[in-house]
Amino acid sequence: MTLRPPHEMSAHPDAGLSARWRQEIPALHHDERPDAPRAWVYLDSAATTLTPQPVIDALAEFYATETGSAGRGGHQRARRSTERFESARATAATFLGAADPAEIVFTRGATHGLNLVAGGIKSALKPGDTIVISAMEHHANLLPWRALAEATGAPLNILPLNERGELDREAAAPLLAGARVVALTQVSNVLGTVNPVAELVAMARQGGALTVVDGSQSVAHRAVDVQALGCDFFVCSGHKMYGPTGVGLLYGRRAALEALEPVELGGGMMTSVTETDVVFAEIPHRFEAGTPPVAQAVGLAAAIAWMQAAGMEALQRHEQALTAYALNELSTVKGLELVGTPRERSAVISFGLQGLDAYALGDHLDRRGIALRVGSHCAHPLVRRLGLRATARASFGAYTDRHDIDRLVEALHQAAERSR
Repeated sequence: MTLRPPHEMSAHPDAGLSARWRQEIPALHHDERPDAPRAWVYLDSAATTLTPQPVIDALAEFYATETGSAGRGGHQRARRSTERFESARATAATFLGAADPAEIVFTRGATHGLNLVAGGIKSALKPGDTIVISAMEHHANLLPWRALAEATGAPLNILPLNERGELDREAAAPLLAGARVVALTQVSNVLGTVNPVAELVAMARQGGALTVVDGSQSVAHRAVDVQALGCDFFVCSGHKMYGPTGVGLLYGRRAALEALEPVELGGGMMTSVTETDVVFAEIPHRFEAGTPPVAQAVGLAAAIAWMQAAGMEALQRHEQALTAYALNELSTVKGLELVGTPRERSAVISFGLQGLDAYALGDHLDRRGIALRVGSHCAHPLVRRLGLRATARASFGAYTDRHDIDRLVEALHQAAERSR
C-alpha cells in the first residue's frame, strides 16, 4: 500500500455541542503552558480519552463513602459495593446490547479480555484448526492469537488489505469459510477504517467459526449492539470510552461464555474448593478472579451514562463532521500524505510529512501545546506492511473542535516550511 495525498472534503462540525462537552473535561482547562495562545490541544483520544467531571465525581464519591469489597463480607459497605458493582454490570450490558448482564465480564481492559478468550479456548483447538485475524490488528488482538496458534498447531491466517486500507472482502471469503476462530477489530487504530464486522462475522459463523470483535476504537464513537453484530465475544477498554483506566468489558454470548475455560484462578470465582477439587462459580463470576475493580466499574458506568446523555448518534455525527473538516484542512499542508484512504473512516487520521521524521514532527507539535500520537501505534506488522517506520496520528473525541484542528494545521504548515 502506498501513501496517498488527501482528497478534498468539507464539513462544519457543531461547535455548540463540543463546547458544552469541553466544559466537563477538567484536563482541558489545566494547561502546563500558561503562555500558550489557547488551552492544550488534545488529539490522542484513540490512545486514551480524557475524563469528564461526572466520572471523576463518581470515583471520588465511591472512595469517600462506599469503599468495600464486592461479593465479600457481611457488613453494609460490602453489600453496597456488591450492589454498585452489579448495577454497573447491568449498565454495561444495556450499553452494548447484551441479552443479559451475566454476559458481561469485568476485565482490566480489552487486552485482558482477549487473553481470557484465547486462553479459555486453548483446549478446544487442535492442529489444523485455523485462526484468522486481519492485517490491521492492534498487538492486543494479534499476540494472544499468535501464541495460541503456536501452542496448538493451528495455522494463523491474515486477512489482507486493499490499496485504500480496507479489508479485501474478496480475499476474505475463502479464509473465513474454513476458519475455527475469527478475531477482528471493528475500527483500525491506525487507519481509522470502519470494518463491516457484522457481515464478516456472519460469513465466519456460517462455517462454524468462533468470532471475536475488538471494539476498543468503536464503543466511544458509535452505537454498538453486540447482538446485531452476531459475534460470540466483544471486548473494549474503559479508558478509551471516557472512563477510568484499569477496567474493561468482555461480552460473551451465554453459550460461548459457558464453554470458555477460566484461565485465572483465585478468590471469588469459585463456590467450593478442596485440596483436590474446585467448583467454579456461574458466569460471569468464574472469569473475575480476585478482588473486583468496584470503583473502576462505578466510574465506567458513569462514563457510559455521560455518553448516553450526550447521545451516541450526536457523538458520531460530531466526529464524522470534524473528521471531514480535518481531512479538508490537512489537504492544504504541502507535503502531507495520508496513511490509508478508507471510504468509511472513524475519528482517526494517520499521516506523514515529507522531509520530516514522525518523531521530530511529534516534538514540534508538542512544543506548541498539541498532543497527538507518533510511532507504530502498537500495530508493528501493519506499519511495516505500509512501508513505514512510524506515523503521526490525530484522533478525536467529543471534546475536540474546529479550533483544535486549526491549531494542528497551523503548526503543520510551520513544520512543512521548515522541512523544505
